[in-house]
Amino acid sequence: DAEHARAVVEAVADLSSRLGRALPVLGLPGVVADVAASAGLPFVHEAFLDRGYTIAGGLVPRGEPGALIDDPAQVAERALRLVRDGDVETVSGTRIAVDAASLCLHGDTPSAVSMARAVRAALDDAGVEVHAPW
Repeated sequence: DAEHARAVVEAVADLSSRLGRALPVLGLPGVVADVAASAGLPFVHEAFLDRGYTIAGGLVPRGEPGALIDDPAQVAERALRLVRDGDVETVSGTRIAVDAASLCLHGDTPSAVSMARAVRAALDDAGVEVHAPW
């Protein structure tokens, strides 16, 4: 939604000017990325490890089947696949390309801590360096 995207980008731009450096805006590609670019702010594409994806690359709306993934092993495997292969399996079983620099887990999932630990362990075991993309 363009109105929400503008509000978020304006807040990040305001904080950036106060800090004297451009902070990145994180999100899915689309409107918010376009608004961030027009404001001269860096944009970091994030991928969601614990959310289902549609074939169009969006997130399955909460409440629909496949919207949430709460199995730590499955979430850790998604993280590895995103890092290694740059893709994610959609709810229909198709793999789509996702060029993300940030991996997101939602803290409101009951197994969020277990998922975060499983993701970090899987990335460490695979020799993936974890760092901020900015």
